[in-house]
Amino acid sequence: MNEFLDRAEFLDGKRDRGRIRADAFKRDERMEALVELRDSRPEVFETLGTSVRMGLGYYENDKRIAAERGRDVTKGSN
Repeated sequence: MNEFLDRAEFLDGKRDRGRIRADAFKRDERMEALVELRDSRPEVFETLGTSVRMGLGYYENDKRIAAERGRDVTKGSN
């Protein structure tokens, strides 16, 4: 179904999903702590629940998109 939504146009034009995700990104210190845990102690990180690890993946993807769009993702006041 996603391929149909990607091709859909709205009355005011096609949606720029990357811009929308970049604009919505807010730095989360809890997620940043999970990144540190994953990098420093992967054996502990692997014991965390699937939803936590998936949430981190979404967070990192949104952070990457925001950085690609020129947002400063290093500050807490995004």
